[in-house]
Amino acid sequence: METNIFKTKSDRILYFLWLDDQIMHYWSIYVELKFPHDETSEVDRETQDKIDSCLKTIEYFEDRQRAIKQNITYSEIDKFVQQNPSLCCEYLFFRFMHLTDDT
Repeated sequence: METNIFKTKSDRILYFLWLDDQIMHYWSIYVELKFPHDETSEVDRETQDKIDSCLKTIEYFEDRQRAIKQNITYSEIDKFVQQNPSLCCEYLFFRFMHLTDDT
């Protein structure tokens, strides 16, 4: 999988964070489709197709993340996020990192 399109480690980390947001987004869609409020209803074909599509999309984004993680570590991502809050504040990764902050 091609990850050399990013010239800098910062670019790779920002792409990783964007991918992470996409994965979370598609998981939330999956959960809404897969587990409707009415547990007695069966999933129709159209909904099942959407569920399958979500899973394929998640898998694609996770594959991209795995490729990037060959060149960066979570420690490097954490450090980058902490040092660049203005670049990272919109990403879920940053928000979860700061859930325990008292500020």
